[in-house]
Order: sequence, then C-alpha cells, then structure tokens
Amino acid sequence: MSSTHHHFPTGSAVFLQWLQAESSKPSRRLGSNPLGVYQDIWNAWLESLQSPTPDDWTSSPSPSLLPAVEWHQAQSEDVARFLRIRAGQRAHHQPDRQLSEVTRRRYWRVLDRVYAYAVQQGWLDTSPVTQLPRADRPKAVDQLGHCLPPVLWAQLPQHFPASHGLQGARDRAILLLLYELALAPEEVRTLTDDSLLDANRVPWHLMSESPPAALRIDGARKAQQRILALTPHLGTALADWLRYRHAHDPELAGLIFHSRKGGRPLSIRALFHVASKVIHEAHAAQSVAQQTYPLQRVGPQVMRNTAVVSWLRTGVAEAEVARRIGVDGVRALDHLRHQWMQPHTMSAP
Repeated sequence: MSSTHHHFPTGSAVFLQWLQAESSKPSRRLGSNPLGVYQDIWNAWLESLQSPTPDDWTSSPSPSLLPAVEWHQAQSEDVARFLRIRAGQRAHHQPDRQLSEVTRRRYWRVLDRVYAYAVQQGWLDTSPVTQLPRADRPKAVDQLGHCLPPVLWAQLPQHFPASHGLQGARDRAILLLLYELALAPEEVRTLTDDSLLDANRVPWHLMSESPPAALRIDGARKAQQRILALTPHLGTALADWLRYRHAHDPELAGLIFHSRKGGRPLSIRALFHVASKVIHEAHAAQSVAQQTYPLQRVGPQVMRNTAVVSWLRTGVAEAEVARRIGVDGVRALDHLRHQWMQPHTMSAP
C-alpha cells in the first residue's frame, strides 16, 4: 500500500464520508442491517489496530502487543487477524455473542466497502482487504431471512412484560413495536417524542386523555418516511412508558427510548437483549413437542422478519407490506419469499 499520500482523514471521518456516500445511493448495498451496526464494526476495527496482538497470542499467557497502526497503514495481515475465529472469541461489536461465520462475513463486507471507497477517493492505492488471501476470507453465507416458528410467534405476546414499573413499561412498548409494526431495529432506537401523533395526526402530548394513535417514521430514504397506525394497546403501552419515564426523570426528552440509566440512547446491545430474552422465555415455556427447532437466530431483526412473513401469509399485499416496513419496493422482500410461499410451515430460525 502506498505511503506517498500525506493528508488522510481520521478513521472516524473516513467512515462518515463513506456512509454519506452510501446513503445518497438509490439502494444500500450492505442490506437491511442498522447503520449503527456498521459503525460499531468499523470502530472495533480501529480499536483492533491500536492494540493488535500476534496471531499466536494463545500460545503465550502474556502476549506482547504489536505496534499500533492507523487505518491507512493497515495490511492484509491486520485484516486476517481481525477476522480470525479463535476458541471462545466474542464478536467485536457485541461481546455477548460468539463470533460466527455470518458475523465474520459482515465484518469483511464493511471493511471491503470502506476501503474501496478510500481507494476511489485517492487516499490509498490498494485496499488491504483485497490483498487478503482467499483462504482467509469468510465464506459466502446464506442471505435468506430467518423467522421464528409460527406457534412460537403466536405465543410470544403472552411473555411480554406488563407495564408495571419503569423497565417493564419500556420493554413492553419496544416489543409491541417490533411485533405489531415490524420496525427496523434502528428505527426503534431513533424514535423521538415528536414521532407520536394523536387521532388527528398532530403531535401527541403526555397530558392527552387518549393514547397516541399513530407513529411517524422519519428515515433517510423516501420510503422510510411513513405514518403507521397504532392499535389501542400499543398506543397505551407507549403512553404508559412515557409517563413512567417522566415520573422517573422529567428532564428526559427527545428520544423515546433511553438506556436504563437514562440520558443515553438505547444501545443496539440493549435492544437485542430485550428481544432475545422474551424469545428464549417463550421457547423455554413450550412443550417438548412444540420445540421443533433449536433457537439460533433471535433478536429484533428476526422479530421484524417474522412479522412481515405473518402479514404476507395472511394475504396482505406485497406492496402494502413494503410500504409498512419502509422499503423501496417488493423486491426488498425477496429474502423472505422462501418463508411465506411455503403453505404450511415456517422454517427454523
């Protein structure tokens, strides 16, 4: 990689510039993952460059660190080290999860796209990702969407917490948004108080006698900008949560959902925990005969996928489903087509 260039953006800046360029395209090449996931992966990559360890670190109880390097100095060996799976290794962006082949592929794609952008901008002559030997590259993985089994999906609301207390009210509102509206995880995290509307489609206020009746989603793309009707119990769950939030800390405002400690946005990790916890509880409560499939994919994205497939299987038109979930057209549903076209079963997660 050439070192003749002297004016490099910072690691954070190159990612933000790439993200801005990606957002201006008609369709995002990286798929439906929340943008925050990509940034977490890139930040984990930058951190790994600042404290790299040798490939044979497991053979030494106290491995010495390799010299720190900047993003534009990275070599293919650094990429291979970042992607390598070791026994007991955890995902860089979500330490509570094992580093899987699917995760490795996602990491590789993020690095590949950002470095390709850097080469296109003339900051680098070559990308360290393209120099990676094929043997070290993650294998292509099945990109089909995963869903929960129909029986488990039908039983899931029985395990949603009641709106009795701060955390229960928050988690119930989050779960109903995922279950009934199939919001994308990043949409849940970025909802604001102004997103709530009353029956007249004007901003809802905490002192209103009736719960909010609609939700306005403001996304980066035109298709993401939409208004969704709320069922009475979803509106009530949101109102309950906001009243608990106000009683706990009257100064909290802006984003609808904050971390449990308040003042900070709800993290991707926290959102994943809320969804995965209730899915595991519902699965454990099933009889052995009903536990047809082991749970491997759980979380907010699987809930979104399953809600979409449920709508399609009950006859909701593809165009209407695409409108509800804020995608550009029915082709965005293709990764789930193998699920809802099956007449009697929904595949394992």
